[in-house]
Amino acid sequence: MSFDKTQRKSMTDEFLERLQEHRRYLYHIAYRLTGNTEDAKDLMQETLWQAHRKSNKYVYEKSLKAWLRTMMTNRFRDQKRKKSLKMVALEDAFIQSEPPHSVNVSVEEQVEQRMMLEQVKDEIRDLPEIYRRVVVLRHFRGYSYSEISEALDIPEGTVKTQLFRARKMLKERLSKK
Repeated sequence: MSFDKTQRKSMTDEFLERLQEHRRYLYHIAYRLTGNTEDAKDLMQETLWQAHRKSNKYVYEKSLKAWLRTMMTNRFRDQKRKKSLKMVALEDAFIQSEPPHSVNVSVEEQVEQRMMLEQVKDEIRDLPEIYRRVVVLRHFRGYSYSEISEALDIPEGTVKTQLFRARKMLKERLSKK
């Protein structure tokens, strides 16, 4: 079944109208997912744009609300995953950074410091991700507990617990060497 340009334009306009009817619903879902107004608006707009681009894949017998909700949820998960991957790459960059050199330190002390720092970095790299990221943000970036909590979207108490466990693991691992 083929449609002429007028029929396709009419169908597109009708679909756009139906999308607009769901803006408020989408905003509420987006706000629940993101927790803030600006991110919710962005997520809603991105979802509407994606729905418009993929309108030819929408099956008209199915619920538009459910289709949009699924699309939004998947988009949100993708964004969180990408953000998490960027964070891991950032952590690795900080772990690989060079130690500061001091003029007053002997060459032997510098070598010892460098070796110890490399050992610590190796052990940090081997930590489970949930512990590694809080260690890097706290000790390499100098973030406060509340800044880490906000950056990782986890409670401050969880940040403290993860740091405690990470330090304990590091201490145990380094004492064995």
